[in-house]
Amino acid sequence: MTLLEKFKNCKDLIMKHTSILTIVLIAISLIVGSCGTSSLSVQILVPAEITVPSNLKKIVVINRSLPAKEARVNNIVEGVLTGEGIQVDREASYKCLDGMANVIVNSPRYEIVVPQNLDLRGTGTSVFPEPLEWKTVAEICKENGADALVALETFDSNSGLRYESQEKTKTVNNQTIKYIEHMALMDIDIEAGWRIYDPAKKEIIDQNKFIDGQGWKGVGENKDNAFKNLPAKRACISDAGYYAGQQYGYRISPVWVWVPRSYYSRGHDDFKDAKYKARAKEWDRFAEICQRHVADADMKIAGRACYNMALVNEIQGNLETALEWATKAYSDFHLKNARDYINNLKDRIYDQQKLEKQLE
Repeated sequence: MTLLEKFKNCKDLIMKHTSILTIVLIAISLIVGSCGTSSLSVQILVPAEITVPSNLKKIVVINRSLPAKEARVNNIVEGVLTGEGIQVDREASYKCLDGMANVIVNSPRYEIVVPQNLDLRGTGTSVFPEPLEWKTVAEICKENGADALVALETFDSNSGLRYESQEKTKTVNNQTIKYIEHMALMDIDIEAGWRIYDPAKKEIIDQNKFIDGQGWKGVGENKDNAFKNLPAKRACISDAGYYAGQQYGYRISPVWVWVPRSYYSRGHDDFKDAKYKARAKEWDRFAEICQRHVADADMKIAGRACYNMALVNEIQGNLETALEWATKAYSDFHLKNARDYINNLKDRIYDQQKLEKQLE
């Protein structure tokens, strides 16, 4: 599978995720609709990939990826040879910082400050520079009232163009016509290296390099038109940089995500009523309705009621209780759909333990 098939324009990343969620929810509704379920989405907080010490609550974020004076000539030559322009990586590196900062701002984990007039230089390539002097780290943190310093230490982009064509068909006036689709493909690779400095312990908490590829496609009636329909390379590199920054934000900070869930809205007239309570987010009334049937003589109704009780408890943050209800639905009433939900809840309980440590 090519990079182009894996990745889309980063500018539309959030919209893409929303579209994917919508498709998933529709698919769930179609697939399990015959089982009497309805679908909804639930927002949950997921833990960061790594656990940064909880005492590091305020961070100062800097860009150290720009080349020092002695390295600028090489960067200018590289820009001329690749056609990317002298300032492209510079602009994209700041977009990378923006992507990371925006993730942090929307997370409950950190307070963040990004100083505007700080000029620290690195290699201007994908190679990590020597770590900052601890005296420098301490001064920057003190000036900004921060507990730790997060530095974008390296940033580098590489791009390439390709051309492909394929035979396709279309229907015109009820006739199938063959035609050639011309495609211009632009691949952009990004490398972004980060460090987190703890000045109190004089310790580098994390050193990580994010490597990723993004792809864009232009389609036209001939080769020239296909290349003309590609987006501007400069903008694409900036978008890819923003995406790279987001990924480091996800690495070090908990984030809110939407996950698909389902509940039973058929099998008993009360479940139909519960559906409207769910749509109105009246979860206490939803629970009251379902609670009536958790010991129903009909195993199917009892199992569905227990499943719904698991859902409402998850939504209200009672994960252990939710797991108990889901387990009851599966083990006591043999509700097969509850098995996957049990696994989801176990994962959430594990993640919650990580979250509690990360948010101390």
